[in-house]
Amino acid sequence: MKLARKLLALILIMLIVLVGCSKANKEPSPTTPEPSNTQTPGKEQVPQEENKEELPTEPNKENEPGEDGEKDIKEEEPLFEVKSSPLFEGWKVLTLRDYAYTTDDWDSYSFQDSSPMISYQLHFPGNWDVEYSVFTDENGQKVAELFPPIMMKEGQELLDNWQLNSECDLISKEDIKVGDLTGVRIILRTYPHGGDIEYWYPHTYYLTDGKRVFAMSLYSLELDEAKQRQFDEIIRSFAFIN
Repeated sequence: MKLARKLLALILIMLIVLVGCSKANKEPSPTTPEPSNTQTPGKEQVPQEENKEELPTEPNKENEPGEDGEKDIKEEEPLFEVKSSPLFEGWKVLTLRDYAYTTDDWDSYSFQDSSPMISYQLHFPGNWDVEYSVFTDENGQKVAELFPPIMMKEGQELLDNWQLNSECDLISKEDIKVGDLTGVRIILRTYPHGGDIEYWYPHTYYLTDGKRVFAMSLYSLELDEAKQRQFDEIIRSFAFIN
């Protein structure tokens, strides 16, 4: 009888242990939520980092120069262009844009990096050529020369400090007018150093709108009315380009 009770008690203990183990296997592990918790903030941070990299691209595009800006820069570059004249048959026209120079004595000229541009057009005979500032005829002889474009200083007047060079003879100095421009024509007799020329006659013209100044010398070996009329016609074709 006692043996039967001991066996029954042992069977009950074994059943209790087995039932407890099965319940333990069915309960969820307390560590299983951790992977899902760590992945969620990670997924939220990835798009935030991508957005931070893309945002600066917009202002960078705005800072890039556009086509209009490049066009403006090109329009302000120096220009030296020769074409057939549309106004004078058989003539040529020079379109020039260059930095302005200043002068104190109308004999020497200086340039500054901050100088503005001056633009103009000038028509001249078709059998002349021009390179840089020098004009030559069909024989390659020098016939004219451009001065640098001049911007007068505040309070300065045309040829206010001009003086005759001691190595030149003054033939004439006259006021002239071309359209709205006023100016001066000076004819000198000069004696070149070296070469076969004993002397020649530079005809130097100055034209101004009150601020900008155009200056040019045209040369002849003698005082000639026909040459004088041609020189005057060339100067009358001049115009500043605003």
